[in-house]
Amino acid sequence: MVIGHCGDTTDIDYLEEIIGNGSYIGMDRFGLDTFLDTEQRVATVATMCERGHADKMVLSHDASCFMDWLPEGLVPAAMPNWHYLHIHNDVLPALKQRGVTDEQIHAMLVDNPRMIFEKQGGY
Repeated sequence: MVIGHCGDTTDIDYLEEIIGNGSYIGMDRFGLDTFLDTEQRVATVATMCERGHADKMVLSHDASCFMDWLPEGLVPAAMPNWHYLHIHNDVLPALKQRGVTDEQIHAMLVDNPRMIFEKQGGY
C-alpha cells in the first residue's frame, strides 16, 4: 500500500510511523510549492534516505495535463514548478546535493514502484 501526499509534511516521526506500519510513502506533489516548497520537500526526502528509508518511498509530481477545475493559465502562473520536468530538472539534482545516492534515487523511481505493482497488481 502507498500512502499518498506524504510529501506535504516534514514530520519525520509521522512518516516513519507510516513506514513502520508496512506502507510505502508517496513523496509526491513536488512542484505544488503553495503547500510546501521544494527545498523542504527535498530536505524531508533526504532525511528519510539518511535514515535508511529509500526502499519505502516513491517520488512523484502529481502534475496533470488538464484540469477542468482551475481557470486556464492559472497553474503556470500560480505554480510554475508543477510540471512533468520538475523532478528530473530540479528535484533530483537537489537530492544529490543533499547526499542522496543514485542507488537510492533508482529505488524510489524504479525499484519501489515495480515491486508495488509486482506484489499488489494494478488498482
